[in-house]
Amino acid sequence: MEDSMIGAAGADIDLDCQIYVAAPSRNRLMERLAAALNVSLGPDCVISYGCIEVTWEHNDYEGTGAHVEFLNWHSLLVCQPRRGASTTAVASDTATVLDAVREAGYRAVPDCDLAVSFGSSGVVWGQCSQALD
Repeated sequence: MEDSMIGAAGADIDLDCQIYVAAPSRNRLMERLAAALNVSLGPDCVISYGCIEVTWEHNDYEGTGAHVEFLNWHSLLVCQPRRGASTTAVASDTATVLDAVREAGYRAVPDCDLAVSFGSSGVVWGQCSQALD
């Protein structure tokens, strides 16, 4: 695996971010997201944007009757940093993906440690707090 690629050995777990999305299907969400980011949709519906890879997963909490609405949404986007990516770059690219999801017409809520680890800089903190208002 190249140094620029992500993977179990290369991903920085502390920089991973998940975005819960109110979208009923993978294909349409990923197509609209790729278009909003002006990038190509890769094999297996993977989007490479900046220093992160964005993949779709089914939200395992869907249908559990969670008291928080976004936990019942169908789609979960997983943003994983490429090896060696800086916290600043990951936070910026993840915030851009979140904005693009919303611009594509979906409700979205991030769930990540970036807000905590990036603290007062506000790059992602504003996005996280805004989504929960």
